[in-house]
Amino acid sequence: MPARKKRTRPAAPALVAAFLLAAAGAAAQTPSEQTPSEQARPAQTPSEQTPSEQTPSEQTPSEQTRPAQTRIVSVNFGMQFIHDAFMKRVTFQRYDETGSFESHYDVTKHHALDVGIAFLLWRGLALGFAGSHVAEPTTARVDAQVPHPFFFGFSRAASGVRRGLKRKEIGLHVQGQYWWFINETLLLRTIWGPTIFIASQALVSEIDTEEVGGDFDQVLLTGHRSRTVTAGALGLNLGFDGTWFMTERIGLGFGVRYSRATATVRLGGRSATPLELGGTQVGGGLRLAF
Repeated sequence: MPARKKRTRPAAPALVAAFLLAAAGAAAQTPSEQTPSEQARPAQTPSEQTPSEQTPSEQTPSEQTRPAQTRIVSVNFGMQFIHDAFMKRVTFQRYDETGSFESHYDVTKHHALDVGIAFLLWRGLALGFAGSHVAEPTTARVDAQVPHPFFFGFSRAASGVRRGLKRKEIGLHVQGQYWWFINETLLLRTIWGPTIFIASQALVSEIDTEEVGGDFDQVLLTGHRSRTVTAGALGLNLGFDGTWFMTERIGLGFGVRYSRATATVRLGGRSATPLELGGTQVGGGLRLAF
């Protein structure tokens, strides 16, 4: 019988070496050999980013934070328009007889200065305080009846215009306000509240006359003296203001405010005369926000 061949088992070291070579080959794969799912995704463009991933400069204006403007100081220059036509009658003694004259005043407009400050309290509601000052010389037409130096009851008429009668008015305004931000640079405000007025008016109190000719039929007005009366009154104000901010803190504004009150004055204990105070004030100027 032929002799059987004896089987031999693979050596264990050879199996271990084959395993290590396979592992090394898998780790040595290049990026080009990676699958599409394993390759890095390209960077997203700003349009593909979600709103939470966008930077502040890429967000829309409505998403950006509005500047914290809670206090505004305003300075306005402009005109105040009012129609205050009134008459003051004064009597005087001359040649042992009583004469009289009437002064007619017609006030239409003044230059105005206005300074105010406002504080934002809650949401759009705010509280403001403002002071206005107007000062302007006024004129008066004087119509007089001057007694005759020799005959009783034969008064002569004389008339003239007196200029340089100063009128001054101060208004202290307490204002409720509502602030409405149209956008980041435009602010609208509505205004309403009470006003305390303090006013002074120079009124013609005496006249000087001069006789013309030897028959004493004519007389001329040659001068006058005035007296300043002061009065106060409580009124109201309402209006609106628009502000355009050039920067977060500095802006330009334009406003219209209507205010009104009536005061009563007396000249030397004589009859009372009403004074119309306030009017429509239009002006613009500087705005400072804090």
